[in-house]
Amino acid sequence: MEKISACLVVYNEEKLIGRCLESLRGVVDEIILVHDGECSDKTLVIAKEYNAKIFIRPFVGEAEEHRPFSFEQATGEWILQIDADEFLSPELKKNLGSLISDPEADAYELLWPLWNGKREFKARWPHKRCLFRKNKISFLGIVHFVVQVHGRIKKSDLKMCHQPDYNNFSTRSFFKKQLPWARLQASYYLKEFSQIKKFNYVGSAWSQMISWRQKYPLLLIPLEFLAASLNNLFSGAYRAGWLGFVVSFRAGIYRAAVNYYIYKLKK
Repeated sequence: MEKISACLVVYNEEKLIGRCLESLRGVVDEIILVHDGECSDKTLVIAKEYNAKIFIRPFVGEAEEHRPFSFEQATGEWILQIDADEFLSPELKKNLGSLISDPEADAYELLWPLWNGKREFKARWPHKRCLFRKNKISFLGIVHFVVQVHGRIKKSDLKMCHQPDYNNFSTRSFFKKQLPWARLQASYYLKEFSQIKKFNYVGSAWSQMISWRQKYPLLLIPLEFLAASLNNLFSGAYRAGWLGFVVSFRAGIYRAAVNYYIYKLKK
């Protein structure tokens, strides 16, 4: 059977890392753990108990810039991208080997239920792309960049649990924790393309869509607001009822904020 490398990028996650790593026990062949800057809690002590391969990288303040490095360290044919506040459900843990044995699949989008700090919402949405063949992907180290798959993607209702120790979908969380990422994402788009960390990426310039954002950020705000909102809604958000509509609306607000910050940072 092909091997699986679990790849994590973390920052001082002693409260949650044990739950994540315990769910990987016996089902992955190696754990690649990249710490964003120096660790000041017991995260690395716990990771050593699970024989993780640990790398300490210069502090950036976000995960995506480190992911290309983490993928490069993986020796498995398959990569499981997982965060410290995520863990494999018993069903996913039992069936992970079957997923990677399917010759018709190059990547999977796993069920990733919404979590309000106390319970999961039972709608069969959203799904997250987090299991993929190493040689079938490309990646740019930009905030919220999703792994690009050069092959066949399958959707599975096996569950990757995402349970941070706070309500990830409260209004307060959106404005205090999530929306500030828009400014950071905008700052990446204004860098020279050669400065962006990459994995298996073919190309020497920004995509056409990002080039348009760089040139016409304000003009694109209403279009991208609608596109992000509707894409979320029709991807299955409507199944979550009112919360799905709220999440879709916030996705549009976030995309509009990225464009606004591109405009502000260019001035």
